[in-house]
Amino acid sequence: MKQYLEKVLAEIPQFVSHFAGCLFTPKAFLQQQLSEQQHSKVSQGVEFLFLAFLIALFLSQVLPEATNPLTLPQDEQALLALGSQALLNLFLIFFVAAIAYGVLRWQGCQHSFADFFQLFAFFCGVSMVLAVFANALTNIALIDPVIARTWLDLEQGRDEFQALMQLLLCQTDAVTGELQGEFPPEQQARLEQLQLQSQQLLERPLFVLASSLQGLVSLLVLIWLARVWWLYGRLMQLSGSRIVLSAMLCFGLVLLGSWLLELMETGGQMMALYRQCP
Repeated sequence: MKQYLEKVLAEIPQFVSHFAGCLFTPKAFLQQQLSEQQHSKVSQGVEFLFLAFLIALFLSQVLPEATNPLTLPQDEQALLALGSQALLNLFLIFFVAAIAYGVLRWQGCQHSFADFFQLFAFFCGVSMVLAVFANALTNIALIDPVIARTWLDLEQGRDEFQALMQLLLCQTDAVTGELQGEFPPEQQARLEQLQLQSQQLLERPLFVLASSLQGLVSLLVLIWLARVWWLYGRLMQLSGSRIVLSAMLCFGLVLLGSWLLELMETGGQMMALYRQCP
């Protein structure tokens, strides 16, 4: 982990320069990058994404998300799992970039995929870092001691909840959907208690405030990305209608792909649960 930290520190000045350009002067940044004649733009985009991932990972330790905290790997197995997830995310970003480029190409974009992917990687990496700050806003809710204690109870009951859900699935008939046998009353009561705690947590004022602020920052990032899309389309001399149409098509295709990926992951999780059934 020390070598990754050293790499991050060595690349910080260049990263901050790109970060500021993407965030505050996106039009000038786009024009500058498109005018430069560079080789291996795809590999440079991948390197920037990797660096953004590491920076986001380290920042998440200083500003952890209350509802989904990340932890640095403590052994080889944890490091392998983290690396595998990062590699999957990189390929997913590559596929999203390919979809976006294909849509823009269909609408009349003349630039190469290498040029587009480098810009896509820059703005995606900046969004990744901004997401850390947006997620950290959930810590505001923990000022409320009721939320803090309830959340700890839910975290401690997470494994218990998964075991109860597995028992419920194992005792459900796959054809009729009816429960076979009797579900233990004490386990049914525990399941209802966990569900009630979750519902009460969502209704606390500070939790609503923190979630709203998180949503607001996320919305601002989406608006910023929409503006970047518009600026890039105008630099490609696309009409306003083509830019809007390409954005809608890209969003729809990415949403469809996300739905398919979620179905695949859910199927894998279901099989893992059924394999553990007695």
